[in-house]
Amino acid sequence: MNYQEALAYIYGFSDFERGSSYTRDRNENLPRIGALLARLGNPQQHYGSTLIAGTKGKGSTAALIENVLRHADLRTGLYTQPDLHTFRERMRVNGQLIHEEEVAALIPEVASAVQELQARNEFGPFITYEIGTALAFLYFQRQHVQHAVVEVGIGGRLDATNILQPLVSVITSISFDHMHILGSTLDKIATEKAGIIKQAGTLVTSAQSPEALLAIVAIAQQRQARMVRVAAREGDPAQAEVDAGRLLQPEYLYRLEERSFERPGEQRFTIWTPQHVYEHLVIGLAGQHQLENATVAVATLDMLRERGVAWDEQALRAGLRTIHWPARIEVVGHNPTLVVDGAHNADSMQKLLLALRSSFPMQRLIFVLNVQRDKDIAGIVKELSGVDSVVLTHMKSPRAASIETLQAAFAAYAPAVHVHVAEESAQAIELALTLAQHDDLICIAGSLYLAAEALRWAAQHGDATAASEIEGIDH
Repeated sequence: MNYQEALAYIYGFSDFERGSSYTRDRNENLPRIGALLARLGNPQQHYGSTLIAGTKGKGSTAALIENVLRHADLRTGLYTQPDLHTFRERMRVNGQLIHEEEVAALIPEVASAVQELQARNEFGPFITYEIGTALAFLYFQRQHVQHAVVEVGIGGRLDATNILQPLVSVITSISFDHMHILGSTLDKIATEKAGIIKQAGTLVTSAQSPEALLAIVAIAQQRQARMVRVAAREGDPAQAEVDAGRLLQPEYLYRLEERSFERPGEQRFTIWTPQHVYEHLVIGLAGQHQLENATVAVATLDMLRERGVAWDEQALRAGLRTIHWPARIEVVGHNPTLVVDGAHNADSMQKLLLALRSSFPMQRLIFVLNVQRDKDIAGIVKELSGVDSVVLTHMKSPRAASIETLQAAFAAYAPAVHVHVAEESAQAIELALTLAQHDDLICIAGSLYLAAEALRWAAQHGDATAASEIEGIDH
């Protein structure tokens, strides 16, 4: 089997979720992935792990934790999704993507185990995500990983990754997304994500909404788990719940020291922990939300150290300073400034706009936009009501919203914004560049699918960083 054949096998399971003749029973998820991993010798039991759920910030937080551990000379695994350009981005060892040859070599083992289970007819069909998860866990074992940092796909309670017994569970920011699966309230969404909390385990969370926090606390108490909170030093949104005795004070706090317009995306900040104050930390990611993610990473690292995972302050500082995570307020052009981001719901769009305006000098703000049609389009458009112009476009995703749908949303919720249209993303970027002056900022956002297209455009137009990130294109 070669790499393309392995990919065809992996992606061949996707349609089971979409076919009208098959309704997926999500309660089978964990027994099914558990049976598959058992057939493979339970590779996930051969290394320590950290499991990270959340609506936003889980990928950045995972990358931060992994980068610090790698700087502490641990052999690390990192499992994230979705990918931008190639399936191989989903699993890395010591920062390196899995090679095509390794995918091709391991998939036959996974396929054999899948075939055996399907012949027994105990479960419904597997999906691509489960095959990929099994592949990642097996790959980490074969690569003698010491610690794997694993991002949950959707939710937490029934996600395939929840088969892990992590040293620490993490829940990052909670907001509205995937409501058709997770529920229509923050309480329901948080409850699904809190499903990763283990009996007598340890949880680190940066959830801010009192509604979400109380749901998480309820699960933690049921499972007799330790819960560690992270918040900004000034202004805890859940202070009323703390005062009423329903929540504990946050134990890990952060505060911005300075941002630099000369080095957009770099931030200097302080973290207070129960045992230490880390002053003058530098992170290479823009936005207040990334300070929150970094503080979650520090709290998680502290909990890991209590469980024997060694690291020191030098590794911490180096890991935060050198982090690079594509499509997170990534600058790919200058004069005008051109930024790519994966923000795809109303909450992340709000945080993106705040980060752009606080991190970059600009006269006008122009967006290139498309979103998935199942997202809160009205909420996203309302957040964009203060930008100067938007160029609506298509993207190569089967779930992309139509330009007509987006035009109607801007007419209804952001009528003051100047709306332009371009059929393809490359044309949309070129149009935005003709609209912009040297001191304006153009942001391409709304979906990681669109972000990927923008990064490929940037690579083709001379951006060395974007080009270095693309190690193959599978889709």
